[in-house]
Amino acid sequence: MQDSSRTTIVQNIMDDRLYVFHLPAEKAVVAAHECFDRQNCQASYQDPLKHPDFREHKRGFSCGDWIAFKQVGEDDVDEPG
Repeated sequence: MQDSSRTTIVQNIMDDRLYVFHLPAEKAVVAAHECFDRQNCQASYQDPLKHPDFREHKRGFSCGDWIAFKQVGEDDVDEPG
């Protein structure tokens, strides 16, 4: 999951803001939470699991009010068709 060329859309579930990050989904939700909720855009969590607000769900990841879906083929996500 170190591929920084991946593009992830992150959504705030409280106000529907959308942002695009060139990060894997698990890192993108942490970046959004730190930057937009805590005004700490310099924060770097190389391991999202170490962030106290990070959660992994069957279909995606969350951190605070920010969510991103897993890409097809990632853990426990059914491929279409």
